[in-house]
Formats: sequence, C-alpha cells, structure tokens
Amino acid sequence: MTASPPAASPVTWAYHDGGWTDVAAASVPVGSLAMRYALSVFEGVRMYRQHGAGGVVPFLLDAHVRRLGDSLTLTRIPDPGIARLPSLVGELARRNGFDDDVYVRVAVSAHNQGTMGADVVPVLTVTGTPMGRKRWLAGGFTGMRLQISGWQRGGPNTFPPAAKNISNYAGPRLALLAAKDGGYDNCVLLNEHGRLCEAPTAALFVVRDGELHTPALSEGVLPGITRQWVLDTARRVGVPAREGLLSRGDAYLADEAFLCGTGLEIAPVRSFDDHPCRHWPDAPVTRAFTKHFFDQVRGLDSPADPLEDVPHEASGAAQ
Repeated sequence: MTASPPAASPVTWAYHDGGWTDVAAASVPVGSLAMRYALSVFEGVRMYRQHGAGGVVPFLLDAHVRRLGDSLTLTRIPDPGIARLPSLVGELARRNGFDDDVYVRVAVSAHNQGTMGADVVPVLTVTGTPMGRKRWLAGGFTGMRLQISGWQRGGPNTFPPAAKNISNYAGPRLALLAAKDGGYDNCVLLNEHGRLCEAPTAALFVVRDGELHTPALSEGVLPGITRQWVLDTARRVGVPAREGLLSRGDAYLADEAFLCGTGLEIAPVRSFDDHPCRHWPDAPVTRAFTKHFFDQVRGLDSPADPLEDVPHEASGAAQ
C-alpha cells in the first residue's frame, strides 16, 4: 500500500514495505529481528549525472543487485523481490527530482519479531541522499593518513565476509574511531592472520613498481564492486594487478596507495602509520584511475575504450 507523505516540505520519498512513503516513515519496529540480531543486509549504489543524459544514472547496478542476492543467501534472509530494484531505483530518482549525484541505500531487513531462530519476514527499503565527492577529492587531490589498526576483521569462520550485513561494520567502526582518536583519517584492519585486509568501508590497493596489489578475497575482504572495477580496468589497460597476501611492510614500502568503495569512490593515500608513500603527491597511477573512474561514471568513457594515460610499469617506477 502506498501512503501519502506528510505535508511538510520538502518531501523525500522512499520505497518501503511494498509502497512509496515519506523517508521518515520508512522504519522497522524496535522489537524486530533486524534490531535485535542485526538481521539486515544492504547495498550502496551511486547514481551520477552524466553528460548529455537527463537526470541521474546508476553505476554498476546489476553488480550491486547480484551481491545483495549473495548476501541474502549467506544470511538466510528470504528474497523480497530484489529483481525489481532497477525500476525502483529509477522511480526513486524521478519522485525525488534528483538531478545531481546521489547515494542510494538498498536494505533488506527482518521486519518481524521473534527469537533468534525464527523465520524472517523481509522488508525491502530504498532511500536516496544527494552526495558529491568526499573531501579527499572535493578539495583537489588530498591524501589520507592511514593507521594500520590493531583491530581485526572477523574471519570467515566468524561470519561470512562476503555478506554485506550491518553487523560486519560494528568492529570496523571501533577501529575507525581509534584511528581518529590518534589523529589519523582512516585505518586498515588486519585479518585473523595479521595481514592487511581492508578499510572499514573500502578496499585497499597499493602500487609498487607500477603494479597494483590488493588483498585476495580469501583474506576476508568484502567482494567490493569498485574493487572489481579497478581490477577490470587494470586488465583493460594492461596494468598488472595482483590479488594476494599483503603485510604491514608492503604498505610501508608502497609507491602509492588508494582506498576505493561506492561511497568513498577513490581516496588517495599519503601515508601508513606516518610512513609516506614514495610517490606522493605525484601518485600517477592513482590519479589516472581516478580520472578514468569519473570519465566512465559521467558517460565520457566506455569500458571498451582504450585508456592511454594510465602509467605502466616503466613509467610508474620512474616517478
């Protein structure tokens, strides 16, 4: 049933529990399984204003829908009909009159009450918030100071790392707060083996001798959508990219580094534990991938187009 939003303006529409409503009414009961046991999975999807196109266009939406389906399977939450998301996301933008960059949050939550073992009654919620660049790109090309945290990402025998469940962010939040208390901008968590894993809401890439390196999925990282875009783009342009095991020393010896994720987009890194990246602030590989990311989301570059200005090993090592 579709409810009429309250008369207060401006009205921000949300899709929730089968209909369109005011965003303030899109909530789950305080006694729900989502609130009691953190049974809620979600996706963040960016919509971008493109040159020559009216309105905003979602970026990599199909990949986000697939990952949301994987999260539902891993957490044993029934599918409430996520195949409808492409049309719902488009309708969300139309109803709210979005004409510039937007962050769309899609959540599937356990709406019903019950014990931990109760069957889940899922509710699908789709909301949108205008969102431009984070400060690492909004003010030019400023770099993050990262701390390598003493906190660990939960291992695969604790909870599936591929499930984008809200509970997976409670521990990383503590790591982020500890880093900020120490004067850092963000942090990288370790995995159960003491190796580099990921940032609280983003994947990690380090550059060494013109090659990209990122922790493998087997290291307990979320299969990030932007992470995969970087790997696919690297293959497209012939930049070596390796998924593997990374140590603290790999971070300290990095020529460049960056974090990437849907909300963060791409954030250049200037240092780890105050060990500066060797090619900062030039960071030619990071700058090239950042440029092509925004060229693609703006509709100026197709995945089939050649990229001429991504430094390869020789030029990357010469900086």
